[in-house]
Amino acid sequence: MISKRSSGLAETRRISYAELKSHCSYDDAWVAIKGQVYDITAFIPKHPFGDTFRGSLGTDCSGLFSASHAATVVEEQIKEPSFLIANGIRLVGQLDVSGDRLSKDNQAPYLDRLVYKNGDEDHFWLELRNRVSGYIKECGETTHYSRLEGILYLIYYSLIFLLLSYFAWIQSSIVAALLLGFHLICASTNMAHMVTHFGFTRIPSLDFIAAHFFDLCGLSCLEWQIIHQTHHHQPHSCIDYQTNQYAPIRIHPYVSHRPHHRYQHIYFWLAIATYHIRTLMMSSLWLLQHRQHVRHRREYVAHAIARLILFSCILACAQLHGLVSALIIFTSYSLACSYSAFLLLFNDHEDTHKVLAYNADLNSLHHQLSWAETQVRTSGNWQPTNWLLNFVEFHYGYFNYHIEHHLFPAFKPSLLKRISPIVRQVCADHDIPYLSTSFMVMHRSFQRHLTAMAAPAASVAYDQRII
Repeated sequence: MISKRSSGLAETRRISYAELKSHCSYDDAWVAIKGQVYDITAFIPKHPFGDTFRGSLGTDCSGLFSASHAATVVEEQIKEPSFLIANGIRLVGQLDVSGDRLSKDNQAPYLDRLVYKNGDEDHFWLELRNRVSGYIKECGETTHYSRLEGILYLIYYSLIFLLLSYFAWIQSSIVAALLLGFHLICASTNMAHMVTHFGFTRIPSLDFIAAHFFDLCGLSCLEWQIIHQTHHHQPHSCIDYQTNQYAPIRIHPYVSHRPHHRYQHIYFWLAIATYHIRTLMMSSLWLLQHRQHVRHRREYVAHAIARLILFSCILACAQLHGLVSALIIFTSYSLACSYSAFLLLFNDHEDTHKVLAYNADLNSLHHQLSWAETQVRTSGNWQPTNWLLNFVEFHYGYFNYHIEHHLFPAFKPSLLKRISPIVRQVCADHDIPYLSTSFMVMHRSFQRHLTAMAAPAASVAYDQRII
């Protein structure tokens, strides 16, 4: 229990980010919200979706906390000592980053230490959140899929998976293998990815099944959830570990130029081709190395079963059609996964790098940047221009509305498209660029950026308007 006296003492204790970062496991879990550091170790088991804390433990997660509770009053409740006591949450102290010496030369995979300004002072976010919340209430909309909708999505993606798997592995169809790779990336994005954000359903059993479509694809839902949170806390504020952990790509100007970067616009495409096979081999090892992030033994079991299904399909193909045919089918499938992941999920544009990526000294930016504005400026949308892209938009879960997803990551995918006019209007009212292009324009833009970063002298001035 937290007495008034102990609570007052906690409020005056100063917590450095280094100390906060050391409490990042389920057995010892701290988070910072609006400058206050809380010990939520005892609260996580009480939270119906405690698994979603992965990747946020030991961080300042004020922005994600506010965005994930956009339609609730938890932000007000957490200020009340009675609420903290009832939920076993302990106020530890205040986050003090004045002594931080943070440099982007530090390529730690979970570098997410930039502290944004207080959300209560962020007029853009307050207006945006209020208008979106008002729209949801006015329309009687829900932020998550219902039980029936969740079941229908699972049936939809599962039936297509079974059909394509039959033609790919049993009938040895290369076309089916290519479509299967594309399909599982879409299923992982629309369902599994959203489960990691607590944005699919509110039914734990459905979410558990949906989350492991990642593992069925050959990835790992647990690894994705941990690494992906850095991208949502501070996109482009560090080496984007999730997309750059295996390939020596110079995406950001502060990264020291090396001779091999001159050719990155060529070998980038080769590196993308090997993404799936590398993650297939390494993700299980990653799971064992980061056991502190695993809450339940069933998560290991589900990962193992998904791996067994995939390898059984490959072995069945080899038994029916020979080893060479099985390797060809698997290679086709793996290439489809790799390139589909890049083309669909890498919603990147050269203009999205004109914010945090050009400033190597993050210390001077503490409490200066708006979390919400940063999400907008470092994200970009694309609009479908033909019937095929209209289908892709639906099939992979409306993540062409990437700006909306970064602002409200816990919203079900179909809601993103509906709130986009509101987000666009509020951005215009606050003179914040809202980047929306076609699919091809976006990818051509990223290629220009990749080529520019290949040059030794590539540098662009930091966009001061965001401060």
